[in-house]
Amino acid sequence: MTIARKFTLALLACVVVAVTAYAIIAVRDELARREADIVEYETSTAHALRPAIRDVWLQDGESRALRLIQDAQQRLGDVDLRCVSLDASAPAAMKPRVDPSGLGSIAEGEDVVIVDRAYDGVGRILTYVPVRVGTPAPMAIEVSRSLAGHGQIRRSVVRNVALTALAVALVSALVTTLLGLVLIERPLADLVTQARRVGEGDLSYRIATRRRDEIAGVAHEMNRMCNRLREARESERLQADAKTQALAQLRHADRLATVGRLAAGLAHELGTPLNVVQARAKQMTGVALPAEQVQEKSRIIVEQVERMTKLIRQLLDFARKRELQPSEVDVRALVASAVSLLEPIAKKRSVRLEITGEDTLPCLVDREQMTQVVLNLVMNAVHASPPGGEVAMRLGHDKAVPPAEDGRPEQPCVRIEVRDHGTGIAPDALPHIFEPFFTTKGVGEGTGLGLSVVYGIVKDHGGWINVDSSEGKGSVFTVWLPERGRA
Repeated sequence: MTIARKFTLALLACVVVAVTAYAIIAVRDELARREADIVEYETSTAHALRPAIRDVWLQDGESRALRLIQDAQQRLGDVDLRCVSLDASAPAAMKPRVDPSGLGSIAEGEDVVIVDRAYDGVGRILTYVPVRVGTPAPMAIEVSRSLAGHGQIRRSVVRNVALTALAVALVSALVTTLLGLVLIERPLADLVTQARRVGEGDLSYRIATRRRDEIAGVAHEMNRMCNRLREARESERLQADAKTQALAQLRHADRLATVGRLAAGLAHELGTPLNVVQARAKQMTGVALPAEQVQEKSRIIVEQVERMTKLIRQLLDFARKRELQPSEVDVRALVASAVSLLEPIAKKRSVRLEITGEDTLPCLVDREQMTQVVLNLVMNAVHASPPGGEVAMRLGHDKAVPPAEDGRPEQPCVRIEVRDHGTGIAPDALPHIFEPFFTTKGVGEGTGLGLSVVYGIVKDHGGWINVDSSEGKGSVFTVWLPERGRA
């Protein structure tokens, strides 16, 4: 039920209560006025008849006076006239209709008015006017009139008041409905529409009003709120864009730093095939060789050039800045490709790299960004491992439950586990390892961006990282990636 209808019903209830009270008061006043008119009429009638009755009684006797009273009643018709005696021994026809004990003041010559509402079941007003006719007991003229007409008066007043109340109620309901529609329902409907559209994300709706009441004040505040929300949304969008660009730059910077660390190892890796190419080329240019030897040496040169080209292209592809482009990738092949870039560094530090697990692991990821994740984790593991150590990469897929703050159910995931047997991570440093620029390495040995970049990339893919580390025993980094990408 709308507020306007509630207001209309409340107003109608007030009208009904007010009209009911008015009807009660009007009926009471009308009955009191009618009773006063009856008393006045009876008193004036008795006073008008008293001289004639007294004279006739004194001159012509009692019977003639009683006949005069009967004649007067016949002429008046609407009242009862009697001559009564206060003598207890008087005949029944001469006794008053009420208890004589209430008529004591008649002897002193005072009029007495008695309203007996229980008389004959409908009530009667009796007026006694004393008359002196020379009898030992006091005499009085009794004029009475029935209250039977009061019911009709009551019904008439109630009917008139009810008709008036109905007319007032109808007019009030019509006026209240129209005013409620214009002043309450339509403005509130606009507020509801604006609130609903704001809830749906549409901040363009505005309420136009020239009123100066409370609802208009709410409308103005809603418009101001939408303006502020739109400004906040735009500011948030700009901040998000800036954050995205900053993250992209940080990741690219970390990628370039990784390229720099890989380049030193690749320089040695490229030295061997270059020496082979140089030696075979000198042999071919120094003396004339049989066609079979020229063909064999040319084949060796082509193989070594293709090997160097593959290494350089792989490094350049990794260093290239690009947007997130998820596609279905074989994680096993991706890890193997990343490990091939790290083999020179691992050999230089006498660390063995081992990949175990399932041969084929399809997953929806960005190839280059996930390569950066594997490179950072494996490179950290290589640096943490002692000479002669081993970095093991175990691959597989399992059902896993995301962290509680994600609020997601269990889902099938690809698991990338990187394990080393190095010095491990101190317990006080473990909560901070994914913070930007946090590093446990010496000055000049790390930027502190590697793990934070890893964390951000994995989270962008809808995954998460678990870390288990013990000082002196090594660390295990486990990356969980939803098989179908970010949920």
